Amino acid sequence: MKNKSSIGLRKAAALLALMATASGCQQPTQVAAKSPTPVRLTDVALHSSSESLRYSASVLPFAQAALSFKSSGYVTEIKHVIGADGRGREIGPGDYVGRGAVLAQIRHQDLKNQLDQAAAAVTQAEAEYTQASQDYERAKILYSAHSMTKPEFDQSQSRFDSSRGALDQAKASERQAQLALADADLSAPFSGFILARNIELGNLASPGMVAFTIADISAVKVSFGVPEYAVKQLHLGQDFTIRMQDDPKEYRGKVTSIAASADEKNRVFAVEVTVPNPKSQLRPGMIASLALSGMEKAPAPSVPVAAVIADPSSPGRYGLFVASEANGKWTAHLRAVTLGETEGNDVAVEGVKPGEKIVVVGAAELKDGDLVQVLR
Repeated sequence: MKNKSSIGLRKAAALLALMATASGCQQPTQVAAKSPTPVRLTDVALHSSSESLRYSASVLPFAQAALSFKSSGYVTEIKHVIGADGRGREIGPGDYVGRGAVLAQIRHQDLKNQLDQAAAAVTQAEAEYTQASQDYERAKILYSAHSMTKPEFDQSQSRFDSSRGALDQAKASERQAQLALADADLSAPFSGFILARNIELGNLASPGMVAFTIADISAVKVSFGVPEYAVKQLHLGQDFTIRMQDDPKEYRGKVTSIAASADEKNRVFAVEVTVPNPKSQLRPGMIASLALSGMEKAPAPSVPVAAVIADPSSPGRYGLFVASEANGKWTAHLRAVTLGETEGNDVAVEGVKPGEKIVVVGAAELKDGDLVQVLR
């Protein structure tokens, strides 16, 4: 038993010595240093974009009016015109009328009767006023001679004042009846095209009921909305070129109205451009297009799109590798940025400064803090 134990101890000692020898002979493993990654750099530029914004706009008449009769009455006449077929017809949408043209009439006799009644009331009021005036003059003489009591004098003066008020009211009613008779003819307030007619012969017209809608299109207003940064570039009198769909001709106009505040819903400013339209080629309801050229935005840092990479630490975010030199060595550091608008191959960014060096070629192979070799 003793011999077996001695043999076992000697084998274990030999095994430990062999392991120690093997361990002493093994050299530590060395990790090879990563060589600098070849890259190309570019400077962050400060870019002031000048773009041309194109808008669709609505064509509106220069002036538009809804015409109504001032008094009630039956329509007895509607203006007649000669149609394209050579036949006479009542005026309607699309027809042109000159300023002062009588478009329709209501029955005059009703209004003449009202005028006659108002005139008769004036005659009666004048007679009463004359009698009251004479009585009042006599009352003043008698009262001054102490031949009339104070209550009698006051009563005479009251009748005089009342008759004078009644006369004034009767004359006002007569003037109103005269106006009503004059307004029995519905006339065009300006030259233009009829947009709508809402009456027929025999209709009972009433005040406030729109009989005709007329529009002056000797010039038209092109209306559109612009955002805040664009409205700052506009001013009254500014020239614009207007184009219409399927019309190669260009129309020139000037800005005549700029809204003082933005629309509460879409936050744009309403702008109107007035365009001369002597030949009536532009009609209300047409769709126009125009371009706002030279809309300069505030200068912003800009980089090539190829330099932008997805930020591995923040999904949905973007970054740039910014390179800096120290002791003759270039190092690239990842910096998170916010992207703006693109123009061509460049994109506006927030998070870098103009003049900083960024990696534009080789960024996909880099990690934050890597050494880089700048290629010329």
